[in-house]
Amino acid sequence: MKAALAIPGVTVDREAYLRSVLRGTLSDERLELIIKGTPIAYAPAELIDKIASGAITYHTATATTLSTVTGLPGGPAIVASIPADLAQYYFHVFVLAQKMAYLYGFPDLRDEEGKLSDDATDMLTLFVGIMMGAKLARDAVRDISRDLAIQVAKKLPQQTLTRTVYYPIVKQVAKRIGVDLSKSSFTKTFGRFIPLLGGIVSGSVTYATFYPGARRLQRALRIQMNMLTTQADVAEASLDIPQPADEQMESLAMRAIVNMALMDDDATQKKHDFLQRQIAHTRLPEDERKELLEAYDKGRTFKVDFSLFKDDPVNSANLMRRLTEVIRLSDKMAATSKIYLNKISRELGFSPQDVEEFLNE
Repeated sequence: MKAALAIPGVTVDREAYLRSVLRGTLSDERLELIIKGTPIAYAPAELIDKIASGAITYHTATATTLSTVTGLPGGPAIVASIPADLAQYYFHVFVLAQKMAYLYGFPDLRDEEGKLSDDATDMLTLFVGIMMGAKLARDAVRDISRDLAIQVAKKLPQQTLTRTVYYPIVKQVAKRIGVDLSKSSFTKTFGRFIPLLGGIVSGSVTYATFYPGARRLQRALRIQMNMLTTQADVAEASLDIPQPADEQMESLAMRAIVNMALMDDDATQKKHDFLQRQIAHTRLPEDERKELLEAYDKGRTFKVDFSLFKDDPVNSANLMRRLTEVIRLSDKMAATSKIYLNKISRELGFSPQDVEEFLNE
């Protein structure tokens, strides 16, 4: 990973990148607001998703092609080709992670000299962890997003953001990366002893890890997107891009979450505390917050209309993630919980495969 970070071009300039991918699709005025704020406040979510998907396709294809080429020699060339392949793989992972982070609202990861600091490297480690399916990394990035939103940061704070609270988590994620890296390296090394087949094995392993991992990171960053949009951004955005009815949507989401907590008839203190934390992070009126918690304590469910979520992939995905978090609070998923989750997923347009991914995150 250090070798990849030393390759020229691995650092992405946030402003230059956003200008290059958004120029021509938005007005100059709106583009300037995006540079100062966050893309989601001034650009349609569909446009951001489309650009991110294009970046994933490009870097997956490039990393896979290079991996295939470096796997062709076989024999003694393995000694040189494995480190080179790993370096180019992580080069594309880091570049893509920076691009998607900027598209989905993260501040500039570079320091004042335009270099990636130790904190930025820690952030990239967490991004790689998300790609590999580490829940610990995803939860850490979610918490960091909250911190950044509170600070209204335009650059990653230089007061060792990750090395204070999050550094132990980064170390654990790095261990997970090491284990997964060893497994994929073994497969590639074994394949490269066969001169022609080695390239196919190497390229296939790269594709099988890079593309699904990149999509996993995209989903995680997309969920944090609204959190990283400050109220100042929303107020400054012009009215021609419709903004979601945040309070109404949050109210519906919390009602669904309360319902899910009651699905298995297992009203535990753990669930109560979870709901209390969820409710505390909303902007709902105090009387509604109280009503939500009382409904759970008294075992009273709500009728919820999910039509507001149908055309909002970000909030829909966020709702599904929160619902599956509730399910994981129980030792075993009850049949009623699964039925309710499947009902909601169908209304929101998610496939059974999507539901499984949410449950396995």
